[in-house]
Amino acid sequence: MTSYDTIRLLILNNQRSEAERLISMLHASGHPCRAQHVDSEEALVKLLQEQSWDLLIGNMDTTTPTPAIAIKQIRRLNKDVPVILLYEIDEDESPFAVVEGLRLGAADVINLDDDQHLLLVIDRELQNREQRQARRNTDRRFREAERRSQQLLDSSRDAIAFIQDGLYLYANESFAELFGYEARDAIEAMPIMDMVARGDQARLKNFLKDFVFKGDDAESSSVSFTGLKEDGSETHIDLEVSLVTYDEEPCIQFLARAATATIVQTNNEELEAQLKQIKWQDVVTGVYNRQYLLNNLEHIIDNVDEKQHSCLMYIELDHFSEQIKNSFGVAGADLALVDIATLLRSKANTSDTIARLGDSTFAIISHNLKADAAVNRAQQLCKDLEGHIIEIDHKTLQVTCSIGISLINETSTSTNTVIEQARQAMEKVRAKNGNSAMLFEPEAPSGEIKIDINNVLQQALANDRFRLLFQPIISLRGSDEEYYEVYLRMLDESGTEISPNLFFEAASNISACTKIDRWVILESIKMLSQHRAKGNKTKLILNISRQSLCDESLIPWLGVAFKAAKLSPDSVVFQAREIDVTNHLNAAKHFADGVKKLNTHFSISNFGCSLNPFNTLSHVPASMIKVDGSFTSDIQNNNESPETLIQLIEKLNQESKITLVPFVENASVLSTLWQAGAHYIQGHYLQEPTQGMNYDFNMES
Repeated sequence: MTSYDTIRLLILNNQRSEAERLISMLHASGHPCRAQHVDSEEALVKLLQEQSWDLLIGNMDTTTPTPAIAIKQIRRLNKDVPVILLYEIDEDESPFAVVEGLRLGAADVINLDDDQHLLLVIDRELQNREQRQARRNTDRRFREAERRSQQLLDSSRDAIAFIQDGLYLYANESFAELFGYEARDAIEAMPIMDMVARGDQARLKNFLKDFVFKGDDAESSSVSFTGLKEDGSETHIDLEVSLVTYDEEPCIQFLARAATATIVQTNNEELEAQLKQIKWQDVVTGVYNRQYLLNNLEHIIDNVDEKQHSCLMYIELDHFSEQIKNSFGVAGADLALVDIATLLRSKANTSDTIARLGDSTFAIISHNLKADAAVNRAQQLCKDLEGHIIEIDHKTLQVTCSIGISLINETSTSTNTVIEQARQAMEKVRAKNGNSAMLFEPEAPSGEIKIDINNVLQQALANDRFRLLFQPIISLRGSDEEYYEVYLRMLDESGTEISPNLFFEAASNISACTKIDRWVILESIKMLSQHRAKGNKTKLILNISRQSLCDESLIPWLGVAFKAAKLSPDSVVFQAREIDVTNHLNAAKHFADGVKKLNTHFSISNFGCSLNPFNTLSHVPASMIKVDGSFTSDIQNNNESPETLIQLIEKLNQESKITLVPFVENASVLSTLWQAGAHYIQGHYLQEPTQGMNYDFNMES
């Protein structure tokens, strides 16, 4: 933004005269502005939704509205409006004012009389905002280019495949046809050598090894071999080979040029329209399917501007499986979904896009709808559904839903982000018994949370406001043992989830960690006992705090707890952080020896971060090791070499330890972990933590 550009400015100030002085100063300094003085929260919301703003400048002592409320509304409406706060000089209060303003989320806090400092900060924040907008535009163009490239690959008559670590990372339909496969999905993640005749395998391995070794110096080459089709027959294959990057991963490209062929085109527009409708339609409900919604959402985000007001409603049917599927079966559930989809259509606007996202999840994209209006409409939709009667096999039922809403505006750059924000808002509604709607609001910075965490913790302990979540742990070695790691969440009086980082620190301060740990252990083994009684082979990994690790009375208490629950102790693994084990080696050794005598196991998490992690293992007999999640994150997010993690896993295997690798967020890292010898993996790619032990381990076998 140049000095001649007009700044679209919001001013938050109790005194209009001070607002006028600020405007005059900006104009005099070569910063022309179009300013609006804000005198109420309602006016601020209206201005933010109806116009675009570059900056908000406000006084710390403003009361209508306060800076905290203004910043909260800017976040709530997903607006990129930097906030600069001004404060009056006070020798005792000035450091506090600066810290407090930054905690609220202000970009900076400036002395009220320091105009030169203010001008420099204004220039900086305007430039930062311009760069953020440019980055968002670049992200949109980049994703559009990626989508077009992917479409070209998928539809290419040339046979194309990408190889990484000896596995097919991607193959298009033409490549699948080359080897006689009906669908490309059958090839992805398959080892290359499974499709090469035995006599040519050694030669192809050496060729690829030499090709990769040359790295950036490798030139495109060609290779021929005898391929194996799906039916076992052989075929001659000629491929062009090159080093490329696919999905941000370095890999080898195989390319087989298509033979010249006559392409027959059809002019049957009616048939094409029918095929298109089938492609984008959910077969059960008749509304659009997930892929159509994603494509439509991408198009909206790519073309969004500051004047548009669109939103996504994420609609989850409450207790669908328990209430409908279990009572009426799959066929009855499908009939109910058709009925619900018909209701949604009847309540939709002509410009709305209705789609089915999942088993019991619908979504609606609405246009020309501001935040408050979107919430009101979603709440009305909840009432409409609650009052609607569904009839199945001459029986009637009623259904409620939880709706989360995310705004789509100039700050939106990713379909995944928009959907995830709406889903998070829906989860908050569902945590409060559902049948309502909520707009997504970003979590406030930790400094902004004005709650007495100690008091909330005491109330939670007194009123059992805790809940357990279970995340599956999957074997890479074909083990038939089913593991879940148990996570703890705490709720405040309104049902809002409080970050474990906050309440664990508070629990430590009031020496409540051992009490919380024992509650978790009792609840977990009680639920596990009931779960195993149904024939499951499930085992749980329970995390314990530093205080419990050092609590000598815990081991005998565990023996009593297992007997009371009638649960075999070998179905539980107790896990402590590496830092706690390292700082309390004697206590950790005593605890590990104690649980071993109980016939249970000990695990160390966050392993690999100390200066000499294997020194710890020489003192403490841990059978399972969960490596620190930063190793996996660096490989997946920062494109770092996996060598450090591979060496760590290999050394742990030499020590005969069972290894668990967390934070697996995509499929690209799986082959690396498998080849390194990791025993178990865990992460949101497989399943995020849920309130039940309901993961289907059979699909991994």
